[in-house]
Amino acid sequence: MPKILFTLLVLFCVLLSCQLKNKENVSSSEKFSKDHKTEYYFKNIQAIDHWNLRYHKRYDVFSLEDQVNQIKANMDVAAELGFNSYLLFQKNAFQELLTWGGKHEPDTELQNAVQEVIAYGKQKGLDVFLHSNQFAWPKDVGVGFEDSDNAWKVYEEAVKELIKTFPDVAGYEVTGDETEGQLDTKKGLLKFHNLTARVLKSDGKERTALMRTWQRCGFLGLPEKELGVGDEPNLKYSIKNTSGDFNIIHPFDSAFIKPGVDGKRLLIEFDAWREYETHNIFPVYLGDYWAPRFRKIADLNINSIGVRFNWNSGRFHIVDKNRPWANWINIYTFHRFVQNPYANPDDILMDFCKEYFPEDSNAAFNMYKNTFDFVEAVYYRNGEKYLHHGGLERPRGKPVEMEQVKHAYNKMKLLIDKIPDSNQYKKDLQKYGLVISYLGRIAAGDKSVVQDWKSLDRESFDELAVSNAEKW
Repeated sequence: MPKILFTLLVLFCVLLSCQLKNKENVSSSEKFSKDHKTEYYFKNIQAIDHWNLRYHKRYDVFSLEDQVNQIKANMDVAAELGFNSYLLFQKNAFQELLTWGGKHEPDTELQNAVQEVIAYGKQKGLDVFLHSNQFAWPKDVGVGFEDSDNAWKVYEEAVKELIKTFPDVAGYEVTGDETEGQLDTKKGLLKFHNLTARVLKSDGKERTALMRTWQRCGFLGLPEKELGVGDEPNLKYSIKNTSGDFNIIHPFDSAFIKPGVDGKRLLIEFDAWREYETHNIFPVYLGDYWAPRFRKIADLNINSIGVRFNWNSGRFHIVDKNRPWANWINIYTFHRFVQNPYANPDDILMDFCKEYFPEDSNAAFNMYKNTFDFVEAVYYRNGEKYLHHGGLERPRGKPVEMEQVKHAYNKMKLLIDKIPDSNQYKKDLQKYGLVISYLGRIAAGDKSVVQDWKSLDRESFDELAVSNAEKW
């Protein structure tokens, strides 16, 4: 063999050996993305905005311009993370966007704001969805919310006006339950769903109808046998991953997300900001809690998934660049699970800690691991919630015991204190860990910390409605 050929052969063997060795060292998540991306990667990833442009004329703290800017900031992040849709969970603000057959004067400023964010979303590659409750319109329309010919006509014409006014809207979600309950029969709700889906595409454009109904409407039948059967092809059902509300104590909704269900008909929702715990004031890391849920969802070939960026508040914005130490960890984790629903949550958390706590990622890892237990101890007594919607506005039942709060906080504080002083986020974690402990102490009857909290951080004081405790 000529010397040059021998040399090339040796070089080829060395390169092949290195390539095989490198392949062996590829992380499990990288192997997954290469080998299983087509089979398991979620195709439809939605950011859910439960605050901005939701309440008509509620601009006392955040102006209309502020809310539009928050939407754009959310969209920037969602697009960067590979999301492809954005839902404005509008509720009663939606009613002010239409004329309702010439009977109502729409809010042109709100219309322009919606047009602006739809266009911005389109520019970012995001399909924008609007939302309302079922059979909800202004009083001047003069038609009751009921199963009547007049009500059906008002609704159908409104959806036609919707797509004419906002031709670039990609879809429309309607909450069929958790509302006034005008349609509480199987026939009525399925008619409602499918009429919405048909009218949305009546101008020749493909749009998706999302129906947030199935979870609570048991009379609709067994999901594994009836969900989606006979429905319009552009109709999907959006439900929470939890059995009930987004409380961390609630189990996976295995009654509806189960073998046999048509995965193409479902969009499964998650809450990163935490409506029922912390309001993004202090982190509650959900990687361990979410991991088995993502695996089950992927096993069922469900390919649409969404995550809430907020809930009824513009405070403590989850994409705030000054607060990545808070529940941004849940958006980070969600994004990684979207890429690989079978990923090890410890790997995800450690990667996060290495990025934001490079001085001692192990100390940060241990701290985040404990946040779930800390928050659960403050918010729940024997599996029962007391702090409804995360604050002191409408407490119910029995509060947790004082010793439980103090013990949980002392453990949390020790873990935070182990983070090196050089880390820029340590002081914030110490401050807001104390805030959450104050919440638990006040709920347990200790009003001595009310003024301390108000002086320490008025924004979280107002967010969690602590002023209500002063009236008790």
